[in-house]
Amino acid sequence: MSDVWSAVERPTRRGVALDVLGGVAFAVGMGALHLQIGPAAGVAAVLLGAALAVRRLSWPLMSALAIAAAVPQVATGQLAYLADLAYAALFATLGSSRSPLARRFGLVAAVVATVVGGLFIAFLPAGPDRSLLMTVVAVLGMAALTAVFTLGGWLLGYLRWQTRRAVQARVDARLEAAERRRVSELYDVEQERRRIAADMHDVVAHSWAVVAAQSDGARYALRHDPPAAERALEVIGETARTAIADLRTIVAQLRDPALAPSTPGHAQQQEVLERMRASGMTVELHESGTRDDSPLVALTAHRLLAESLTNALKHGDLTGPVRVEQDWRDGYRLTVTNRLGDSPESGDGTGHGLVGMAERATVAGGTFTAGPEGDAWVVRAHVPSAEAAS
Repeated sequence: MSDVWSAVERPTRRGVALDVLGGVAFAVGMGALHLQIGPAAGVAAVLLGAALAVRRLSWPLMSALAIAAAVPQVATGQLAYLADLAYAALFATLGSSRSPLARRFGLVAAVVATVVGGLFIAFLPAGPDRSLLMTVVAVLGMAALTAVFTLGGWLLGYLRWQTRRAVQARVDARLEAAERRRVSELYDVEQERRRIAADMHDVVAHSWAVVAAQSDGARYALRHDPPAAERALEVIGETARTAIADLRTIVAQLRDPALAPSTPGHAQQQEVLERMRASGMTVELHESGTRDDSPLVALTAHRLLAESLTNALKHGDLTGPVRVEQDWRDGYRLTVTNRLGDSPESGDGTGHGLVGMAERATVAGGTFTAGPEGDAWVVRAHVPSAEAAS
């Protein structure tokens, strides 16, 4: 149960039944006992029993019955001494209420009852041997006795309310912490899902784009240039084996998330460039600065380069060179420029690969843009260094 006030604000049938039975028994027993003092005391006892019976259902009705029980006692001087002990429970109910209005009303009523109790003794007919000192002592004694049951009962209820509020604060804090953990775990799962989806797309798209290009070349060269066809088949085999190894790594990470992904380095980038050149792409590479070998930057650089060249292979015009610029002097800056091809998809910029590249750059704290510029398609990405990102 997340709300510690539920039992107070929404009493159970069993609790209400116990209150009603207790109130009826109190009214019958105390009413019969105090009728010996006078009818006013008996009526007061019955009204207090009714107040006890409804104390969990309605604090305004309970308060009205309690006040109605006090009026005949003050008016006639017939005090229901034992029945008045119920005021302690009634004021405790007001002090522990969740409603600020009920608590304030209970405190004010307790102060008024204390004052009225003291003045009640002061206005009683005085005997011939009653001195002023005796009157003052009687007034203070009656006020103190009244305060014990009214202010004391309210204070006990108020302390109970404070305890409930502290417990509720702890419960809310735990629920909030649990919710934060749940949201954080969902976010981590979503990020991991996106990462794995991007990895699978990069591996499959790059590998099969190379395989498709090489298979076409091998088919044309099979009759006229068998050595070239043999080289193309070798590239296909090597690309397929690399793709299978990468997919096995991704599947292993799916089975055991604790496995850390291997971080591609400069050698893997060279393999990508060689496969692209073997597929008929003319790659002009311009590199400056010292490579950043931090895992995040290296992985992001490898994936961005591979996907950019894959898109150029699939959709670009390979009759012209593909220009690749890698600048490591301020983090990692990549610029890939290729001619636009004739396919409808060559210039729309809505592929999954572009979305994946943008997500990779964003995760690494960088930026990514891709789009047509004149008759060329230009990819620009910037990934800050590990020190700058942190």
